[in-house]
Amino acid sequence: MTPVRLLPEDAAPYSPGGRLSGAVSRAVRAGDRVFLSGATALRPDGSVAGLGDAAAQAEATLDAIETALQASGGSLADITRLTTCLVDRGHRKAVYDVIGRRLKNVFPVGTGLVVAGLVRPELMVQIDAEAVLGGVQRLRTFALKDWYGQDIAWQGAMVAAGREEIFLRGQTGSALDGSGMAGLGRRPEDAAAQADLALTNLATLLGEAGSGLEDICRITVFITDRAYREAVYPVIGRHLRGIHPVSTGVIVPALARPELLFEIDAQVMRSGAGAHRRVRPYHSSAVRYGTMSQPLDCDFCMAVRAGSLVTLRGQTGTDLDEVMHGAGDAVAQAEQAMANVAILLAEADAGLADVVKATVYVTDRAFLAGVCDVVLRHLAGVAPAFSAVVVKGLASPELLMEVDITAVT
Repeated sequence: MTPVRLLPEDAAPYSPGGRLSGAVSRAVRAGDRVFLSGATALRPDGSVAGLGDAAAQAEATLDAIETALQASGGSLADITRLTTCLVDRGHRKAVYDVIGRRLKNVFPVGTGLVVAGLVRPELMVQIDAEAVLGGVQRLRTFALKDWYGQDIAWQGAMVAAGREEIFLRGQTGSALDGSGMAGLGRRPEDAAAQADLALTNLATLLGEAGSGLEDICRITVFITDRAYREAVYPVIGRHLRGIHPVSTGVIVPALARPELLFEIDAQVMRSGAGAHRRVRPYHSSAVRYGTMSQPLDCDFCMAVRAGSLVTLRGQTGTDLDEVMHGAGDAVAQAEQAMANVAILLAEADAGLADVVKATVYVTDRAFLAGVCDVVLRHLAGVAPAFSAVVVKGLASPELLMEVDITAVT
């Protein structure tokens, strides 16, 4: 399958001082699947639409997504998943009311994050959208106004199930019917209780979609404090024993509601006639994150190939022999991360030219331009869909950046 890269543009938004080394595409279409760059209210001339107005920025952001989808042969109705990043939870109602109006009766699955920053300080919202052209089955639809008393006019679903890929709402410690919460406290054991219910929810939802936990290719784990890390990962390990997904772990300032300490996203590809190929499987307690080992007791791997799709573990300045590079230097860490990416893609029978989406996490906006420059230089001529956010932290304090990579061959 040859992805079609649409609406290419230079990467100036990620470098306030000038252009970066490579271009990005606002959309990449691979068959019926559309990968989109993170959309904001940033205009091509570098100005921001709706300055200081979260609702106006959300409108401009949805306009950008709509344009990219139309170039792909689709529309807003084809959206399967939204990851909405806000810089302040106080903007949530304004932004989600706009999304609810623009996506009325679409019922996407969603994950809502509060992040430490976006590519420009003036930006208040970024939306990463995913889409499948031709329709998916929406399961367990609901209205957010009925969800824990939130006065927000937004409609969603727990599952958007396609023929090949299953999209799931980010799962937390909330019961699937909104009837209650696990772990109503701020202790590590509360985060573990939320993780346990979230993984139980995932199993239930995948079963209803005709799949199972064994079809999970990637997990992305969001927690609000690094202190929860050693509590939640053994819970994940127990639920996903022997499955070996790839994993990215991110610490964010907050999630959609104050009581949420944990959220997990899962990328799921139906295995069909054959099992997914897991590259470099490992047990997490036996490896280092940065310079430290952590007793996490999880089965992970470095890459998963599921049909034509390849997804990698989030790559950092730790090389594939577990040696940390670039202490205190985000650019050097990015160089090592991209060297890892090239090796892992090759081991999964893919290459840098096959990359359709790259997502960069940095722990300080000051690192953003340099890290994005490295990532896009390694992807020069590829023009992937691209997103970048500033987060509170990563798996260990030494890690200043991480990059997620998805490829289609």
